[in-house]
Amino acid sequence: MTTVIEAPPAPPPLKRGPRPVAAVLVAGIASLPMLMPAGLPPGPGNTGLPDLALVGLIATTLVWAGTRGLPVRWPFLVPTLLTIIAGGIAAIVNEAGALTLLKDMFVLLWAVSVANLGRDPALLRVALRAFVWIGTSYAAVMIVGFVLGIEALSGKQVDGERAMFTFGDANYASNWFICVFFIARATGYPRARGKRWAVCGILLAAEILTGSNGGLLALCVAVLLGHLFRLFREGKAHHALAVGLFAVFVGGAGVAVVTQVDVQPYLDQASQASPILRDSIGRTTGESTNSRGTVLSTTLQMIDDQTHPWGIGPGQTERQMLVRQETYVREAHNDYVAAVLERGFLGGVALVALVFVLLLKCVRIARRNALTGEYARLVPRPELFGALVAVFLVSGLFYETLHYRHGWAIFGLIAALDLFGRRGDAPARRRPRPRASTPAVSSAMPGPPANRNGAAVAVPPPRAPEPEGGGGGGGNARRRLLALVAGNVAGRVGALASLGVATILVARIGGPELVGAFTLVRILPGLLCQLSSAGLPGAAPYFLARSDYDQSRVRPTLAWLTVIGATISGAGWLALSPLVYLVFFKSFGPWVAVAAAAPSFTQGFVSVGKGLLQGTGDQPGASLAIAVEEFVFLPIYLVLLTGWYGPGALISGLVLADVAAAAWIARRLARRGFFAGWGRPDRRLGGSIAGYGLRGYLGQLIDLLQLRFDMALLGALAGPKVLGVYTVASKFAELVQLPGLAVNYILYPDFAKDDRDTAVRRTARLILPALAVSALTALPLALIAGTALPWIFGDVFDDAVVPTYIRLAGVVTFGVTGLVMACLYGVGRPGAASAGQGIGLAVVVALGAVLIPAHGAVGAAVATSVSFVATTAALLVLFRRVGKSAPASPAPASPAPEDKG
Repeated sequence: MTTVIEAPPAPPPLKRGPRPVAAVLVAGIASLPMLMPAGLPPGPGNTGLPDLALVGLIATTLVWAGTRGLPVRWPFLVPTLLTIIAGGIAAIVNEAGALTLLKDMFVLLWAVSVANLGRDPALLRVALRAFVWIGTSYAAVMIVGFVLGIEALSGKQVDGERAMFTFGDANYASNWFICVFFIARATGYPRARGKRWAVCGILLAAEILTGSNGGLLALCVAVLLGHLFRLFREGKAHHALAVGLFAVFVGGAGVAVVTQVDVQPYLDQASQASPILRDSIGRTTGESTNSRGTVLSTTLQMIDDQTHPWGIGPGQTERQMLVRQETYVREAHNDYVAAVLERGFLGGVALVALVFVLLLKCVRIARRNALTGEYARLVPRPELFGALVAVFLVSGLFYETLHYRHGWAIFGLIAALDLFGRRGDAPARRRPRPRASTPAVSSAMPGPPANRNGAAVAVPPPRAPEPEGGGGGGGNARRRLLALVAGNVAGRVGALASLGVATILVARIGGPELVGAFTLVRILPGLLCQLSSAGLPGAAPYFLARSDYDQSRVRPTLAWLTVIGATISGAGWLALSPLVYLVFFKSFGPWVAVAAAAPSFTQGFVSVGKGLLQGTGDQPGASLAIAVEEFVFLPIYLVLLTGWYGPGALISGLVLADVAAAAWIARRLARRGFFAGWGRPDRRLGGSIAGYGLRGYLGQLIDLLQLRFDMALLGALAGPKVLGVYTVASKFAELVQLPGLAVNYILYPDFAKDDRDTAVRRTARLILPALAVSALTALPLALIAGTALPWIFGDVFDDAVVPTYIRLAGVVTFGVTGLVMACLYGVGRPGAASAGQGIGLAVVVALGAVLIPAHGAVGAAVATSVSFVATTAALLVLFRRVGKSAPASPAPASPAPEDKG
């Protein structure tokens, strides 16, 4: 059943867009490809007909808004101003490149004009349909010109077969046709399916004639993402994850084939069959790849050679290559490299801000039922605008696409939907959820959201709920659980992606030694913080979810314990700092060891905050907090890098990121009424919470020590440089754990509801499939590890390849581990799970002490892999014993049940 919510009061849109305004808008869109009409060269600063049309469009927009008394909105103003400021500083320092700053303002005005006119749905409809019909008409003209050999229509290259239309650049033309294709798909226009398929076919044919390999790659990635976004929007997150994992597997296998097999003979045969193939895929491993690689290596070297952080000046890459007398002189052909090379670190920050704002707008308009009224009818599939942004982000790896005029016009369409098309209020999101009488599902799982050191916090399983009415509605509950699991996995993937980018950034700036410092400052304070808080992140969800506790006392007591735990952690670190300095931080100086007390204090608030979100029923918020915790470090660290390097910047970035994440969590808790109706903290209740948390934390502490003992011992014996190399290997291999964590989260609540015999039988049937899923996940990672790690992190990380292979061989059993632990926790035997983890810890300690001093990172990888296998074997033995034992009696109705495992 669909609930129709009427749009909030607003200036009533015109039934028909004002014809003069609509005519100017259509003319502006029609001018966008006219950069080199009839082969004419562009004007000064690459100006062209679209810039002249923009002047008319700006004047029309201002008159239209002024006559109606409407304020002019300025989307993307802050990122663009940062870009202009960064470029202005670079232009002043280098006395060159000021003219390019006008281009920055011009592209912003395209977005501003289109966005403000989009306030009227009738004008937005005109803009969307103009893009579709004009883009399709241009594609048809180019195809006809190509077929008939009329170069004035096709814009065919003089020295090849690639068609450029009037863009003067085949890659520019390719991007235009892809954008129009996605607008047609997002709007579902033309409405008739046959006409729509014909339009899409014409656009794709035109894109193929441009011969752009980068455009084709961006198109494939965007089509996949568009399908995944649609599945998420329809509530089929588990389907989306399955499709995504399959795509990763296929992509990894394809990369492995291309890197290990000589495909050039096959490409040569294809090139001989058609000139189009010769000028497209025929260039994949030849001229195109070599030239791109040469330009990339040259521009990266130019970044390394800079003597100041302000860049070489906007648009000055080609001129500086001539000055340096490089053998291959071209523009940067990479948005991300160009931003940092030409505008310095401040330019990189501006680019990150722009991407963040774009993605935020796409997420807000893509939510289910986010658009209202006429806007929802105009754009039935708004999630495809997110896929369209992905086209620019992927293409930015090969071309400088973020200055394309039509791109900013499309960004204006996105801004119009975000500013004027969304519902003004979403009461369903603010409505308090009914409190369950039993603990939330995720608070009972052995792996709630991961903390900064990568470990999850375990909670002893609560008593099983009484069966009610034969389990009606189980299908809906299972679908909801799958959706929550998918969200949690997505949060973990987002956190890993953010952490990976941060590690790459640190590696490029300071090499393996700074990566080692980064790892130590993240892991060690987290260990002390978890211990000082007495397992509070795991206990908080349980006590918040229970209806037999006075919540007006539980919540202030939890807040009181959070502050106490953070204070003990910070003070304890200061007390231990001399020992920490001698063992871990001797190469960085004593002040680094002392300063690390700050993150030891702040991390507690984030860790407990995620548990509070879980306990209040905000499972999506808890999952999102996993990603937020790691993501906020990136922009903060980038800003610090404009004037500060070394471990001090790392520690400051981590502390500021903790503060930002904790503030975000507190704001979300406040919206759910967490801070309302507080009473006095209860000392006895605090003791019960601490005791419960410590008992639950014991098993997880064993698992954490097993995962991180090798790193701690390696850092102490071999130093930060070797640890940095091994950290890259271990984090890459631990990607295999994601399916195992998902299996654990999906099946644990089901096992808790089943009787012991049923849970054991189901687990036995799923052991081999769980192992197969982990193996299939590990296969593409193993295939690409040899080429991906050195390419991403640098040649100095060649030594990470062998430890990665070894770690993958051991962690492939994690799918079975997660499955069996879910069963053991579900049938009320967490002690058995802890015993299996304890055997794994004993193995890694014994082998690590023997192998790490003699073999370094390779010895650590062997010790950890063997311990993973030993843990799985021990858990299987214990699982067999549990299966043969008598059925367990119901757990006592006590807030802190004893562990009988």
